[in-house]
Amino acid sequence: MKELVLRGVETEDELAQANDLMAKAHSRIFNFFDGIHWMETCGAGYPGFQREHTRIGLWNGELAGALRLTTHTIRLGEARLKTGGLGWIATDGRHRHKGVARELMVHTLQFMKSQNYHVTMLFGIPNFYHRFGFATTLAEYSTVVPTEEALVVAPGMVRVRQGKPGDIQAIQKIHYANDADVACSHVRTGAHITNKWERWKPLRVLTDDAGKVMAYFLPQRLEDEILVEDAGVSNSVLCGAIVRACGEYAQEECLAKIRFSGPPSCPMIQYLHRYKSTHEMRITRDQGGMMAFVNLEETLESMVPEWEHLLVRSPARNLQCEATLIVDRAPWRIRVNRGALAIDSSSGSNKVGLSSGDLMNLLTGYRYLEDILAEHRRILTPQARELLGVIFPKRTPYVWNVDRF
Repeated sequence: MKELVLRGVETEDELAQANDLMAKAHSRIFNFFDGIHWMETCGAGYPGFQREHTRIGLWNGELAGALRLTTHTIRLGEARLKTGGLGWIATDGRHRHKGVARELMVHTLQFMKSQNYHVTMLFGIPNFYHRFGFATTLAEYSTVVPTEEALVVAPGMVRVRQGKPGDIQAIQKIHYANDADVACSHVRTGAHITNKWERWKPLRVLTDDAGKVMAYFLPQRLEDEILVEDAGVSNSVLCGAIVRACGEYAQEECLAKIRFSGPPSCPMIQYLHRYKSTHEMRITRDQGGMMAFVNLEETLESMVPEWEHLLVRSPARNLQCEATLIVDRAPWRIRVNRGALAIDSSSGSNKVGLSSGDLMNLLTGYRYLEDILAEHRRILTPQARELLGVIFPKRTPYVWNVDRF
């Protein structure tokens, strides 16, 4: 009888075989040698990465499938969630249509639960991952500015130079401050940037006369445009200086437009409302940036500090009520008493039924509460509805391109 064994890699030889399989499977998107290079460099030194984070499926002892798990911390207001990033999922051509990828996904989700992950995230193919509880959560945002428009902006009183590893701490501080209102963004440490320095080599920094780094941007030259994958400012008055510097960079490369990646809450994107620009939001159902719960109970417990933070700063700070979320038929009772909040796995009043995907959309702020409530049966008092409206605000969940896996 054919037997599928699922586990983490145990030897360097197994790891090399798995890397080779994953790089070949994704060679239509990534150059094979670039894929292998990423596996061997980012894999070997990525913060928190262990050899067993490459999960494999062996069909009668032969490598049939593999995937890569990376560990991240994401921000949801005051909450921090341990997140497993799934990528490079691959099945050997000789073992397709045997359920290898499906079993490998189930196995890896179980592994993550045993390792105390809260949620998981991936950027995936269509119509496959929703069957494992993944819900589309992360939209793509970009803003396109004509080069000639960027050159209208007056140059700032700053100097522009090539970035270097010594700038990492400064740009890290700037990014953290700019990213405070972005949901689901990765807590990016200096080690994350150091590990991906090949990707960060085009970095440009803006400095004052004393050489202090005041702002930065990360440009990539594409076929017909400059892509700015990340940009940050220590003061919003420096946004114009970045736009001007990007315009000069695009002019040197003879390209007619600049595309800034970033969500609407990003200071740079807000600044571009002053100029001729096209703001784009792209959503693809059941593919792209998706998230799922690994351990719902631990996730909800981790959200309590954020929910209390929201309550005490809202008109609902004196609420005394409860609401019960029925998530995939399991109850989660939320009780609030003058800003103090508790949650447990019991049934109470003010019930609303949700799927785990709906709850993920609410938790991350991807969809509005009223939009989701309109689709489900619920028995809610005005106080319970107010409570849910406070703890589930609309947010902008986003992961910067350079932080993806």
